[in-house]
Amino acid sequence: MSMRLSEGEVGKEYVIDEINTEEKVKRRMLVLGIIKSTKIIILNKKINGALIIKVRGTRIGVSKNVADTVTIMEEEKVKNARDKISIYRKS
Repeated sequence: MSMRLSEGEVGKEYVIDEINTEEKVKRRMLVLGIIKSTKIIILNKKINGALIIKVRGTRIGVSKNVADTVTIMEEEKVKNARDKISIYRKS
């Protein structure tokens, strides 16, 4: 089940599924290492909706507007899906 980054819970680990924003913002996120399949942890949520996330060992602040354009999945669900795929590949 996918959700927006802004809907994630503090302290949980997620995997980025998709980024649906303008090209300029996508390029900036790429430079920061925020790309599809990257693991992130939500460290803090501010009252105004901004988030502090941990990406590849670095803390990064993300506005609510940007967080609304990033789709994430829970890390555990991604592992389960990969396990199911690997079972089929072994056959």
